Amino acid sequence: MADHPDFQALPWTQRLLASPNLTLIPENNTEDMTPTAMFNTTLYRPGAISAHISFSRPSTAPDALPGGADEQCMLLSLGHALDGKPGRAHGGFNSLVLDQLCGKAAHYSAPNAIPPATATLTVDYRAPVGTPCVVLARAWVVEVSGRKIWVRGVIEDGEGVVLASGRALFIAGREGVL
Repeated sequence: MADHPDFQALPWTQRLLASPNLTLIPENNTEDMTPTAMFNTTLYRPGAISAHISFSRPSTAPDALPGGADEQCMLLSLGHALDGKPGRAHGGFNSLVLDQLCGKAAHYSAPNAIPPATATLTVDYRAPVGTPCVVLARAWVVEVSGRKIWVRGVIEDGEGVVLASGRALFIAGREGVL
């Protein structure tokens, strides 16, 4: 996907993907929950998310957990099928992306291999996500206490302008409990 025309056409995505600190996460990597059926069957299609790349890298966020797992990232090429209003992605889509990515970040910091569940997610909508466009979504762990994992995430444009941000609490699963 790194050679997808939507990503090759933008200098900022080329610079981002050329970073030596970036670790690409292969598609259909069931070990880390990437991607879920919601993304595979509903969103990854022409007109919606026409191209996507998942990767991790060291977090530079000032509130990232020291010595914690890398931040989890998704580069997404968005189309008009995600619009809530013409030319603007639906706000619920922003929440979905932040929940997915924050959950992935929480998974890597969980005390066991059971995927954590979302307990709370607060999203601040700062600017519209105009479609079509390419955005970068990032999430990083800020605190872990027992089974509780606090995560922050953002969706930003190519200039680093935050379009939406989220704060989430995830609860790691218990052995033998769904």
